[in-house]
Amino acid sequence: MPQRPDHNSRRTAILSARPEVRRLLGPTAVTAWLGVGVIVLQFGLAALLARQPLWIVAIAAFCVGGFAVHCLNCIVHEASHNLVFESTALNKILAIAANVPSLVPSAMAFRHYHLLHHHQFGVRGMDADIPADWEVRLVQNSSLRKLAWLLLLPVSYGLVHPCHVRARLPFDIWLIGNIAAIAVAWAAVCGFVGWHAVAYLLLSTYFAVGPHPAGAHILQEHIAFDGGDGMASYYGPINLVSLNLGFHLEHHDMPAISGWRLPALRRTAPEFYETHYRHKSRVMGLWRFVFDPGIGLNSRPIRDLTVRSAGLTA
Repeated sequence: MPQRPDHNSRRTAILSARPEVRRLLGPTAVTAWLGVGVIVLQFGLAALLARQPLWIVAIAAFCVGGFAVHCLNCIVHEASHNLVFESTALNKILAIAANVPSLVPSAMAFRHYHLLHHHQFGVRGMDADIPADWEVRLVQNSSLRKLAWLLLLPVSYGLVHPCHVRARLPFDIWLIGNIAAIAVAWAAVCGFVGWHAVAYLLLSTYFAVGPHPAGAHILQEHIAFDGGDGMASYYGPINLVSLNLGFHLEHHDMPAISGWRLPALRRTAPEFYETHYRHKSRVMGLWRFVFDPGIGLNSRPIRDLTVRSAGLTA
């Protein structure tokens, strides 16, 4: 079983060796303007595709929409770490706005479960990235079953895994606002644009977290393709639309650095990253996950331990 990386020790070592890294800490407000642009793009494309055949809608969702929603999901990720504005409230408002074109209310749930993922990395019952025991037994290392699981990844990642987390999502005004914003979006798109536009937006959401180069990051970030510690980075072109989410080891080491500045972290402290495993291709990651018999759902650090008290540990 891969061993859990100790990000606290790495963070301390990096700050000790390269104290200038501290200048990279803090939010980057320009992310909000990117979010506005991509929101307008998604709804604009949905309107343009409203009277197109469904096969054109599907192609557009795969080629453009999946990457657009992935970008918006990465903005939700930045806002979840308060890396856009100083104010937590403003970050939550931006996350909800960026979530609207997905037509699935997930921004506040993502914030809750993702911060737990950092605080309780690899702890079964607290980290929503960890597959359930029954999932591992059901899928095993069968290529056909892994393909089926991959096709259903949005369901397992968004619904099944959170159900196993003991720290439940709080039902508060922010969650209500998230749901209400999505309800308004549904009413507006259905009432003024039509069902083909809805299909485009929903297919875009599916591809962004499913069997798609954008969705591949969910597999590559913590499944140990190299048999290592389940922490890998990707430095390829998809980072252009993902706010450098591919710099994932760097992000876990320094979660208070915005995605825009993660490449600067790697350049400033290269000795901490040059020898670590990296993915060269998102598409190849999907292929290897399905067909490599040595890679399974449990090829990652998993700890069945007593839940620790909250604290930044990853």
